[in-house]
Amino acid sequence: MHLRLLPLTLASLLVCGGAFAASGSFSTLAYNVAGLPQGASSAAGDRSTATRKISCYVKAFDIVNVEEDFNYHADLYDACDDHAFRTPTSGGAGIGSGLNTMSRFPFDDLARVRWSDCNGVDCLTPKGFTMARTRLAEGVYVDIYNLHAQAQVETADLAARRKNVEQMLAYIESESAGNAVIVFGDTNTRYTRGGDNMGQFLRHGFTDAWIQGVRGGSVPPVGDPLLCEPAFTSASCEIVDKVLFRGNGQITLTPSGYAVRTDATDANGTELSDHRPVSTQWKWSTADNRRLSDTVGGPHGTSFNDVNLLPANPAVRQLKIRSGSRVDRVEVVLSNGFPLGHGGTGGNEQALTLADGEVLTSASLCADQYKGQTRIFSAAFTTSAHRTLAGGSTSGSCTTFTAPSGWAIVGFHGRDGDEVDKLGVVYAPVVSNTGAKAAATRLVNVGSGLCMDLNQSRAAQGNAVLQASCNAGSTSQTWHYDAATGLVRSMLDPHYCLDNGGAYADGAALVVAQCTGSANQRFSVDASSGRFTLRTAPDQAVDGTGAQPGSALKTSRYQGTSSQLWKQQP
Repeated sequence: MHLRLLPLTLASLLVCGGAFAASGSFSTLAYNVAGLPQGASSAAGDRSTATRKISCYVKAFDIVNVEEDFNYHADLYDACDDHAFRTPTSGGAGIGSGLNTMSRFPFDDLARVRWSDCNGVDCLTPKGFTMARTRLAEGVYVDIYNLHAQAQVETADLAARRKNVEQMLAYIESESAGNAVIVFGDTNTRYTRGGDNMGQFLRHGFTDAWIQGVRGGSVPPVGDPLLCEPAFTSASCEIVDKVLFRGNGQITLTPSGYAVRTDATDANGTELSDHRPVSTQWKWSTADNRRLSDTVGGPHGTSFNDVNLLPANPAVRQLKIRSGSRVDRVEVVLSNGFPLGHGGTGGNEQALTLADGEVLTSASLCADQYKGQTRIFSAAFTTSAHRTLAGGSTSGSCTTFTAPSGWAIVGFHGRDGDEVDKLGVVYAPVVSNTGAKAAATRLVNVGSGLCMDLNQSRAAQGNAVLQASCNAGSTSQTWHYDAATGLVRSMLDPHYCLDNGGAYADGAALVVAQCTGSANQRFSVDASSGRFTLRTAPDQAVDGTGAQPGSALKTSRYQGTSSQLWKQQP
């Protein structure tokens, strides 16, 4: 049965004593449909006829990512398929990427990204990846990625494909920071191949559905290839069509069935493509202490989602709006002192400090067009004490989001740039907003005795983190580690968090960057042992490699040396 957006059939909902949980299921299919022109395709049979049969085959799955959908796109979409939401074609071979998505669920923020690197014949058409933010239920969004990476295995091919993986991961950490993500498509990679780097996805916190569900969590080592022809579902059969996923602070994704399918054939048993499709059955559930509203606005700017930034029990102490004729920025300051802000620096700022026990209960948002782009024109927030803070000009289409009983607005999700392009709210159960401010600590390297500090004592995007002589009066040497989120915030300016710059190997230079909750910013600090590592790549430790003040902090493979151990001091 297909999961559809109909009341009570799409998910089960539980509301009890202020707690909320939702759950549901859906299916995905990754399928390289071999849609190159007849003479260029390596697949058997007439490609138009085969594609029309594929059009019927894919109907059984809720979300379908296809690759090489080039010259027979009309056969794929028009012969039999009935998915309600489908990406428009980007063109035939030599013009388009061949990537398309067919879905039973609505999606927006569609992006097509061309690879920056290619080699040989792969450069003849603009291959790359796509992203579609897909709505499974109210406030439940998953970013669906499709890809077709560089093919072949010559040295230049491998180099281009490694760059493909790096480019896609950098995009995900920017555009899907804080979001649940599923990646499925034709990677042309193998974990067993020494020249490939698909394992970087695992270091960014992704799980491979084949590794988890078929191999029991065992990542195949580089070396002897796990080849199989034809492909089938087996721990000893690695294919290049892969399925990877990670959740967030709201959504847990669980693959309940993974299969390399053998039934995509015609009446004579001829395979419909030169790739066998890969299906995955999914279960999803939401945390009982987080909810998201839907969003208002357009697809411009950069995505943000505060759900990965929130402490265990968030409460808002202050609300700020910067606005003129439109909304330039929205920000809440939590009771622990941490800000969650989005947008630019234009307009005039207004602030509302909440009284003890007062919470944000509703947000009324209006969106309209400005210079051909949809922006948030006005925002009005109301509190439990019936106070309101509003900014911008009421124009266009307006929507009001109201917190359920026992819940409050504690953050945001949407898109922003110099202004706010799209906005929704994050809810959490009401807790006291009179809690203590987050404690500031110094991180002292055991080997050098120096403190973790900011270059030139500046909190700025991309500024280096280094070691300096400990100075009790230096706020730039104070930090706060939140075990719930893994964020290490600068207490000089808690808008900024420790960040590995997207590098997950020895020598990655540490910087501070605007807190987004991406994997680049998630660490684990063990106070008892002093171990300080990347949360999704725990073999990489924060290393005070230099013993002199001013030496930059980097990451290196954890070996338990004194330069990799840290003490927390007031």
